[in-house]
Amino acid sequence: MDTLPIHLFKDSFGPFLALLNEHQVKYQMREVRSGVPMASSGVIEIVQAVGNAAMWGALAAVLIAFIQSRRGRKVIITTKDNTVIHAEGLSPKELEQVLSHAKSLTAIDPNKNQK
Repeated sequence: MDTLPIHLFKDSFGPFLALLNEHQVKYQMREVRSGVPMASSGVIEIVQAVGNAAMWGALAAVLIAFIQSRRGRKVIITTKDNTVIHAEGLSPKELEQVLSHAKSLTAIDPNKNQK
């Protein structure tokens, strides 16, 4: 089973999980060990079903909803060839295409009180 790690920073953890659940994107929580330093507040893994192209569309919808729901939110995608892409401004189709080559994602919500 392949997974796509998503690193969640600042106040992005709860809102991001809520969007994954709303769009029925399957994920699992990565084990966090006490005493191990982590750069992000949490890591989840998107479960990638083989041959399930619809999953990329659902994940793209999650990312767009996350970015558009609050000013300042960012999603950064690192592809398998280590290209870094900022998801803001990408169309759903462009985002699906980038996600199909993703190695990891980072979601950042810098200020939970900002609207």
